[in-house]
Amino acid sequence: MPVDPSIALGARVLGALVFATAAGAKVRHARELAGVVANYRLLPESLAPGAAWLIVALEILTAASLASGERLAAGAALAIALLCAFALAMAVNLARGRREIDCGCFQSGLRQRLSAPLIARNLLLAAAMTPLLGATAALTAPLQWIDALGAGLAAYALYRVCGELLALRQSSAELRKRFV
Repeated sequence: MPVDPSIALGARVLGALVFATAAGAKVRHARELAGVVANYRLLPESLAPGAAWLIVALEILTAASLASGERLAAGAALAIALLCAFALAMAVNLARGRREIDCGCFQSGLRQRLSAPLIARNLLLAAAMTPLLGATAALTAPLQWIDALGAGLAAYALYRVCGELLALRQSSAELRKRFV
């Protein structure tokens, strides 16, 4: 089934912004990155630094593909695979009872502990990327471009606001525990 070009471009904008900002944040927090990956305890600790930088490289590659439209299906598949892998890593650690570790998203100025809403967020983002697996049609009308770019930017803003609210909720819960 063909995908509406406006939906495809909106999803591309959302995905490109999510992965570009994620990679940028990980690079800005490079000293902490390997420790965060190691803290998930899914790999031998000696592999954590390499895995951390592989994640950054894959996020940059994903952002570039989604932003440019080059090899779009492959970029979308990589986005979906990364998001599902992150969700799985979080779910494994939650199942182990390890809720206090940082998710490693580096999305907020506040620390984000693992939680079911973070898993849901990643799975929803993965679902938002699925229309790109079959997207081929190009936008032609200028209003379609404006509509699609606006939708993608609005979805990204909503993504960021929800992330900040989740981090703030976790932070305020920690403060209440300390003072009550």
